[in-house]
Amino acid sequence: MKPVAIAFLLLGFSVTASAAQTPPGTHGERAPAAEPMKRFAWRDEAAGYTFVAPPRWTGKVTAVPLDSAALAKSGATSGVRFVAGSKTLLVLLSSDDERAHAMATSGARELSRNDGHVLSVKTEAESGSLALTDQELTEAVQWDGAASGTASR
Repeated sequence: MKPVAIAFLLLGFSVTASAAQTPPGTHGERAPAAEPMKRFAWRDEAAGYTFVAPPRWTGKVTAVPLDSAALAKSGATSGVRFVAGSKTLLVLLSSDDERAHAMATSGARELSRNDGHVLSVKTEAESGSLALTDQELTEAVQWDGAASGTASR
C-alpha cells in the first residue's frame, strides 16, 4: 500500500509542477498581428550584391529580372528592372570588368565597382515620391563583404 501511495504523491507533484510551468502562448492567447515587410531588398547572387531600397518602396515596387534579349543588348551578365505599376523606376545592370565598356556604350552609367564586378544604372526616375536621390542610390548597394554604401572604384 505504501508504494502505491508514494507513486500517487509523486505523480500528483509532477502534474502540478508541469501545469505551473506552461509556456506562454498556449492558453488560447491570440497571436500577434503580422507586420508588413519593412524593407525592400533585391539580391543578385551572381554579382555578389544586395540592393536595399528606402522603406517608401516597400509594397509599391516590384523587381523584374531582365530577359536574355535585354541583357544581350546592354552587355550585362545580369540585370533587374524595378517597376511601380507600369512605370520603370530603375534598371540595374551588373557585369564583370571585361564587359563594363559594353554597358557604358549602351547608355548605362557606372554606379559601383567591387571585386571584379561592375554595377551600372541604365534608367532611373528623375522625379516622384519613389525616385531615389544619388545618395540613396549609392547607399542602397551593399556588396558582399563590404559595408553599406562603400565600394572600391
